[in-house]
Amino acid sequence: MTVLVTGGAGFVGLNLVETLLSRGHAVTIFGREELPAPAAIAFAALPGRLTTVQGDVRDAEALHALFTAGQFDTVFPFAAITSGPAREAENPESVLQVNLLGMLATLRAARDAGVRRVIVPSSTAVYGESFHHYPLMREGDTPCVPASLYGVTKYAVERMGLRMGELWDMDLIAARISAVFGPWERDTGVRDTIGPHTRIAQAALRGEAMVLPERVPLYHWVYARDLADGLVHLMTLKNPPHRVFNVCSGLNWGPEILDWCRALQGAFPAFRWSQGPNPTIAFTDPRDRAPLDISRICATGWAPKFPPEKAYPDYLAWLGVHQAAIAA
Repeated sequence: MTVLVTGGAGFVGLNLVETLLSRGHAVTIFGREELPAPAAIAFAALPGRLTTVQGDVRDAEALHALFTAGQFDTVFPFAAITSGPAREAENPESVLQVNLLGMLATLRAARDAGVRRVIVPSSTAVYGESFHHYPLMREGDTPCVPASLYGVTKYAVERMGLRMGELWDMDLIAARISAVFGPWERDTGVRDTIGPHTRIAQAALRGEAMVLPERVPLYHWVYARDLADGLVHLMTLKNPPHRVFNVCSGLNWGPEILDWCRALQGAFPAFRWSQGPNPTIAFTDPRDRAPLDISRICATGWAPKFPPEKAYPDYLAWLGVHQAAIAA
């Protein structure tokens, strides 16, 4: 299958591209970021074929040329700014232009090229305040009350995508992606908040001491390999019974992140960590979040394979080979 991943050199994009290549697909990455050297080396050994094209998703002419040349079966329009509060306050226009207008331009180019399927990257950030008022986040009936501009754009992307899919007769699925951790996360300039798992790993690589909060909140993590596997599952899903799916582990991870600290300390003896009132590793939201219901995607034949006890050893093994990929 021939697949386009815009923003494919970003965190989620790299994990998705790696999974696609490992299964023999022909993948094109399009975006402003260059493919990191460690990823280029690793991906060259995989059976799929990789092409990289630099460009901006807001450039309609560049997108037209890309789609004309590529003849893609599936598109993952994953180019986005994962904005934090500072960027949202100082430059909200950039977030809206890339996350919304860039998505619309990509959808139009996909329509004109007759692309078979588009997987739109929504986010569980669309639930927002509902995480603190409902016991379980379900696609069908949990209110979406996004609390950040990023969450607002992701909800708009999802609804816009589904609407344009109707109007343009496109086969489109929206994936609500939860908080991700794992291989290939790094500071790209468009990802304002680096996750605590990566920040802890960076501290371990530097042999630094770090402090976690006295109480770690319950969160809806998903390991990056599981996420990529779920996205590829949606790519190949025949006759989808729904058009919106939560894609995550279905677990609320909290104190399990301490197991990540212990694993890193075993591998990097100079690393020290503790819990205390003045944490150096903070969470975006210190409150517990309700879990996400994944029964909808599981009913289609997919299930996550990496709970904490499997994800952390796999991540540590990857880190042993690719330390330079996340060094900061």
